[in-house]
Amino acid sequence: MAIKIENLYKSYQDKQVLENLNMELAEGQITCIMAPSGKGKTTLLRILIGLEKADNGKITGMEGKDISVVFQEDRLCENLNVLSNIRLVQREKKEGKQEFLKEVGLLECSHQPVKELSGGMKRRVAILRALYAKWDILFLDEPFKGLDKHMKERVILFLKKSCEGKTVICITHEEKEAEALGAVIQYL
Repeated sequence: MAIKIENLYKSYQDKQVLENLNMELAEGQITCIMAPSGKGKTTLLRILIGLEKADNGKITGMEGKDISVVFQEDRLCENLNVLSNIRLVQREKKEGKQEFLKEVGLLECSHQPVKELSGGMKRRVAILRALYAKWDILFLDEPFKGLDKHMKERVILFLKKSCEGKTVICITHEEKEAEALGAVIQYL
């Protein structure tokens, strides 16, 4: 079932962030939501995942769905190593962890505390952790920031392959990222 957003409004004090937003996000595909900075992309994501309440409007299609999120901040447990951060969200044993780590260039540091990793490495851990959680819908908020061009291409390819046929909502400023993901683009 698609996620339907109808007549959604959100403001903070006197600033209207979302106004009469109507959008449908299809199930089983990657959708990238794009808009200039400050136009409500992250606010919309926070409403969809239940961290913010809309002032008005209706959202359907999220009922009973498990979600996983990559926030703009990595939100990792800094003292735990890479594998322990992933295990925190793992509800069922999944095979292929070593292969996943290898595909995103983290195999050699899997036992290293996250606090010792670079920003781009932490970003990749956050993405892997979100993928390993049990989810029906994956939300990504600027997931590739801090990655160099080569690593970004590698992680996008990995994510695209890992999410094939699944519902993914990605917030990005980069049209090239959306195209590389094979995503449907929705503009705010």
